[in-house]
Amino acid sequence: MKRLMVQETGLTFGRWRRQLHLVIALRELASGATVQRVSSDLGYESATAFIVMFKKALGTTPTRYFAS
Repeated sequence: MKRLMVQETGLTFGRWRRQLHLVIALRELASGATVQRVSSDLGYESATAFIVMFKKALGTTPTRYFAS
């Protein structure tokens, strides 16, 4: 199953899931949702854990991302 995931998407399941979370987060945050709500909806233990993932992926925090 792991090989099929990589073969079909070019991504491991973990990377695919992180990309999906980013797409959902960007949509929700752009619609006015709070970081707290988005992080909770996506299953992160805390808003801080979500912000760390977001910053690793996009190089900045959600607040700064949408401020620019």
